[in-house]
Amino acid sequence: MSSGNFTYVFIPANDSKPIEAIIGDKSGGLSDDCLSKEAKQYFFKNSDKGERAAALENATPEQRKLLAEQLREEVKAQAAQSSYASQMSKLDDDALIGLMQANQTSASCEITALTVPTSVNNQRCVSMYSDDNARTQNLPYNRRATELLVACGHSIAGEPSPSRVAIGAAPPGGICGDAFVGRCHDDEIGDIWERVDFTVEDANPRAAWCEEARKQGGGGGGGGSGGPRSLTGLMNQNAGAITNGASNSGFDKGEGDGYKWSQNDEEVELRFPVAAGTKAKYVKINFARTTLKVIVAGQTLVNGELGGNAEVEDSTWTIEDIKHKGKELCVTICKKEEGRTWPFVLR
Repeated sequence: MSSGNFTYVFIPANDSKPIEAIIGDKSGGLSDDCLSKEAKQYFFKNSDKGERAAALENATPEQRKLLAEQLREEVKAQAAQSSYASQMSKLDDDALIGLMQANQTSASCEITALTVPTSVNNQRCVSMYSDDNARTQNLPYNRRATELLVACGHSIAGEPSPSRVAIGAAPPGGICGDAFVGRCHDDEIGDIWERVDFTVEDANPRAAWCEEARKQGGGGGGGGSGGPRSLTGLMNQNAGAITNGASNSGFDKGEGDGYKWSQNDEEVELRFPVAAGTKAKYVKINFARTTLKVIVAGQTLVNGELGGNAEVEDSTWTIEDIKHKGKELCVTICKKEEGRTWPFVLR
């Protein structure tokens, strides 16, 4: 069993808080993984599961009986659609409450496979840990964690089909609430499972490992192609090419600070409202492979990093008269890698 430490990261849902590097002990191996334990305890402490567990523990016999009756009614309502629910309805009160207690009050989390181990990525698996009750608790959207998910080729457009729902599936709609991300060396043939470093720099969606994940056999998700989203599906699909159709990714349009944006397979478009008297001579735009700077009448509208590589020579801009809206500066950035969804447009 390996000894020593490893690095993993914590990505807060609150954008104003920095991504943190955390040091863990790798000696527990797979069976007693430090990151998995820490993530489960974190989400447990920040949920109402502890209160529910205490309430069940201190419930009177009459309260437990009433709860069991309520559970049994809920289960009966689902029995026609689920053989599992039908079996549950036959359990006695203690067994039924015990099952609910195990499912609803235990320390757990949702695990999303950003990449699965392949020969292309040297058998490296990257996993994201988030709250498994994030949506029922209405936790805030985690932009940075979702960008990382998309950068690895995963689609967040909607629910996967029932045959593809499994541990490791990319959550529909992206990540909500805080998240942890870690990496391991996972080689079944070599009988190796060991935690390795995942740094703050690795949490950048433009990091080299994300680009590798999108390649054929790179271990990432199916992107906009609607490919398999489970761990098994990811393993199987990595024998084929990975495409990232923007129209299905959930990242096809949005708003930035003072502009609206959209993207498709070939290009990214940014639209800025400008004054009625704006002329071409007032506009200065610096297109670069990885950055964009837009200046109008001496005012810098944007100056930042692009979410992908631009084809500078083919990128352009125009000033347009929009009916009932006035003038807009339309900036069109051609993508160097067609078919790839940018996990963010500009930052």
